[in-house]
Amino acid sequence: MTADNPTYLIGDIHGCLSELEGLLAKLPSNARLIFLGDYIDRGPDSKGVIERLMHEKRRSIFLRGNHEQMLLDYFHKQDDPDTQVWLRSVNGGPQTLASYGLGPDAVYEDLPASHREFIESLPLYFEEKDFIAVHAGVDVEVPLMVRQEANDLLYIRMRWINSEARWPHQHVIFGHTPARYLYGRERQHEIIQGKKSTGIDTGCVYGGSLTALAPATREVVQVRAARPYA
Repeated sequence: MTADNPTYLIGDIHGCLSELEGLLAKLPSNARLIFLGDYIDRGPDSKGVIERLMHEKRRSIFLRGNHEQMLLDYFHKQDDPDTQVWLRSVNGGPQTLASYGLGPDAVYEDLPASHREFIESLPLYFEEKDFIAVHAGVDVEVPLMVRQEANDLLYIRMRWINSEARWPHQHVIFGHTPARYLYGRERQHEIIQGKKSTGIDTGCVYGGSLTALAPATREVVQVRAARPYA
C-alpha cells in the first residue's frame, strides 16, 4: 500500500464492539486493515463484532485467532473432552453463545451461515515483504512459514516472546499476549516491542485498549475500553 493508502494491523477485539467502532472511526477510510484474530469470546458482543468486520471485507485481511479455533473445535470435535474448555466462562464461549441468543445446547448450524463461513475461511498468517502478521507468534526454529505448526501460530506465547530476537526473517506483528501479562496493569496500554517483533494485544477486554499499528510509520492508534469486561 502507498502512503495514501496506509496499512494498519489491529489486535485482539474479543467482542468489544463499541471499542472497535471507535477505533475504525479514527483510522483513514482508505486504509487497508489486517486483523490479527480473536474477534470473539469474553466481551459483550461477539456476534456484533463479526457482523461489523464483514462490512469491512473489501479493504481487510482477517486472520484466525485461537478463540475462533476453539469455537470450531468445540462444534466439530464434540467427542473430544479437551474441546469443551471453550464453554468455561474464562475462555468466553458462554458469552459468545449468549450474544447469538444461544445456550450450551446450541449446535453449529444455529450460528448464521455467513458467520460460519467467515470463521472457517480465516487464514493463519499473512506475509509481506516487510512484515509477517500472525495471531500468536512463530516457532523461531522453523524458518519457513509454510512449515510452522498451526498450534504455534495460534497459541504460542512465552516460548515465542523469549526467543523472538532469533527470528531470521521479516518483523513479526502479533496479538494473543496482552501487554499486562508482561508489564502489569499500570502499563497494559503499551505495545510489546521486541527486537524482531511487535505485540499489539493491549487487553481491551480486560479494561486496556484496542490497538492499531501502522507498520510503515510505527504509528499507534488506540481506543481505551469503556470498562473491563472480563
